[in-house]
Amino acid sequence: MTTSKKLIGIDIGTSGLKVSAFDEAGTLLAQAYRPTEYLPLQAGHMEQSPEQWRDAMFSALQEILAGPSVAPDAVAGIGLCGFHHCPAFLQEDGRSSRPAILMHDPRLPASRDDLAAAGILDAVEQRTQSMVSAGHFPPIFHYVLQHDANAIARTRWILLAKDYLRFALTGEVATEICDATGTNLIEPGSADWSEELCRILSVPISALPAIKSPTEVAGEVTRAAAKATGLVAGTPVVYGGGDSHCALLGMGCVENGDTGLLLGTNSTLRTVFDAFVAHPEIKLWVQHHVVPEHYTVSASSMAGASVMNWFRQNLYVSDSQPPTFEEVEADAARIPVGSGGLVFLPYLYGERCPFYDPQASAAFAGIKHWHRPGHFARSVIEGVALNIANCFALIQDCAGVHNARIDRLRFAGGGSRSSLWHQVISDCLGRPIQVMNTTEAGTLGAALLAGVGIGVYTDCRAAAAAAVTEGHTIEPIEEHHAVYAELRENTNELYRRIHQ
Repeated sequence: MTTSKKLIGIDIGTSGLKVSAFDEAGTLLAQAYRPTEYLPLQAGHMEQSPEQWRDAMFSALQEILAGPSVAPDAVAGIGLCGFHHCPAFLQEDGRSSRPAILMHDPRLPASRDDLAAAGILDAVEQRTQSMVSAGHFPPIFHYVLQHDANAIARTRWILLAKDYLRFALTGEVATEICDATGTNLIEPGSADWSEELCRILSVPISALPAIKSPTEVAGEVTRAAAKATGLVAGTPVVYGGGDSHCALLGMGCVENGDTGLLLGTNSTLRTVFDAFVAHPEIKLWVQHHVVPEHYTVSASSMAGASVMNWFRQNLYVSDSQPPTFEEVEADAARIPVGSGGLVFLPYLYGERCPFYDPQASAAFAGIKHWHRPGHFARSVIEGVALNIANCFALIQDCAGVHNARIDRLRFAGGGSRSSLWHQVISDCLGRPIQVMNTTEAGTLGAALLAGVGIGVYTDCRAAAAAAVTEGHTIEPIEEHHAVYAELRENTNELYRRIHQ
């Protein structure tokens, strides 16, 4: 390997787009971020223009390449990742037929209910052995089909978010197996679209792109894209993968039993298996990994760091408005384990795992007159962490069926910057967690896929070995785990009493 080559990872999220540049050792050299906004529709509707994603990518790339750290001719390859499930509908000329509906849109639970009432939901879940949540592809497509059929009629291609961005860079239309399995349109053991699932969901299979490997070179940066970004025309672009799967690679989760926790908007646990695995009783999310011949099983809660952000902005009493995360967490850290009996259910956005209940709501219970803001702040962190423990129990069930050991649990994401979150999650799980040195696991994983595709690394394992550093390990405190084990039972019982 030469030290001159730079790799770029692009990550499109629901609230913004990030571009990161790395060297071959995984060192972050430069980064740019562009927020993305919801279109001004009816209150609560969550739609974005794919063209906005493209413009954000072009602008962020311009910033990276205009800086001192990354010369355009030093960029050896580009990889992309992005949120799963949400399709962009493109016309023949590449313009979008309509805005993209994002996974938290409040119209989607009713769309999922329609599929369930028609028996379609059960048929899809049985054939895929994977859960269909309200924010997944089938309810989104069903909503558009029912309410904007003209847009479907104008659509030539249905692309996922990062595939649309790659199309904007290269002009090539395709997807890859990781994101493709997240659509619930592929059956276990297959690497192609299921004609039967497309028939069941009324998806025009002719609008679905070819499915490729995440590490395969998709094409080259076009002259038009080079002019818009500052990249060199001809720079290779690989297919990439879903955001959480690229983050797994960026955390070094490439072997059977490796597990990653991503604490961002949501809390997502994903475990790597070397064969297709399904939970014996409960439908979880099963997808191909970006690592060839490997799968992931996911337990993803709607409750993540976004819950603390909501609390911080709306409820926390402070001299500074809004208070900083550091201020809130410093107050929480001064409160003993258990938050003085204050319990928090973290279901601000409904829930999809460890149970499916889009109508679930958040609640504080056990409030006393002597509770202070720090008690509420700590109970929010504990509520999210206890729910992560519920999800982890389901992942362990899958591992037991497959006779796999979960030896390594790695932690990344925005919430991974907080030492209090680290300790509370470790204590709730009763397991050590490795906190990765990077908080940019997603863009790092996308960049590593580019490195594999252009031959910088021989494969994904070699890429992880060369570029991923493990950081430090947090050990659980036994006495705290005992308290949290009881609190978890009480919290789950509180949910059942309120919602069932």
